Amino acid sequence: MNERQRRSDIGTAKAVARGVNIESVRNRALAQKYMEYRRVPPDVIARVLDKPSLRRAPSTDQLVSEAITPSSPPRTKDTGED
Repeated sequence: MNERQRRSDIGTAKAVARGVNIESVRNRALAQKYMEYRRVPPDVIARVLDKPSLRRAPSTDQLVSEAITPSSPPRTKDTGED
């Protein structure tokens, strides 16, 4: 089977794209755990994480990132009242 198959499973494609995003802002282990949770086939996970040069370019939809980045707690409005 060709390593660059046609994308027919949109759900898997989105899970892989998000997994790659997780890898870029967090780490490989978390990305792998996420993709396993989303039931991405193990051979796909291995290929995506082990061979970044074979990754497809992200689609237009995937370029609008839901970057998962560490965030601080929301600021609370200080009213000056105690």
